This record gives sequence, structure tokens and C-alpha cells, in this order.
Amino acid sequence: MIIYHENNAVEMQVAEPFKRTLKVLLSPVLNPEVNTIAAGLTILPVGGKSDDHKHHEGEMFYVVSGCGRIRIGNEEEELVPGTIVWGQPGIVHQLINNGSEILKVLWVLSPPGREAEIIKNKS
Repeated sequence: MIIYHENNAVEMQVAEPFKRTLKVLLSPVLNPEVNTIAAGLTILPVGGKSDDHKHHEGEMFYVVSGCGRIRIGNEEEELVPGTIVWGQPGIVHQLINNGSEILKVLWVLSPPGREAEIIKNKS
């Protein structure tokens, strides 16, 4: 069994204008036996947003708390706690916190890969 708590996760602070906290909970970089997925959290302050970006991994998003919006390609949808979204590999996407509290989103990459950048650039 592998078990982590977000308080002990590898963390990276992203500066303005895309201020947010990225945490890695699972990764083959941290645990070689976890070789098919990576998981972590994006924590966006009120009014914050991620840069619009794409990567070769598919990404699942699950809203833990807060409200906002997600843009994947030309589609944009509302996010509320309990919402799950799948983003295909290679499609530009962005998280936006237009709510009144911190937006916390669990992400899962399949296959893993991009999370290694967070681990490498941790705060």
C-alpha cells in the first residue's frame, strides 16, 4: 500500500500571473511501482487561473472544493464540488477560479509524465 496526505506532498508554487499551488500525490518518480498514473492537486486562489497549456498525457479533473470553470479546447464548463472532467491528450486546457473560495482540483494523468516537472521544480 502507498498512502500520502496532501500536507506531505511534493509542492510547487507557481508565480503570478498564474498563481497557484501544485501538489504531487502519486508518481513513478516518487514511487516506481506506480507506473501507470500520476495524481495530484491544483489549488487556485480566488480570481486565479492556470496558464492554458497542453501535454501528451490525458488528464482527469475532480473538483474537491470550491467553484470555477474549466476550458478544454473550444469547450468551457462550470465546475462545482463533485464534478469530474476528462481531457484528451494534446488538447489545450485551463482551470479558472471565478468563485468566492479557494478552488481545489484533484488531477490524474494517464500515462504519467508531466508531474515530473513539478517534482523537479518543487518549492
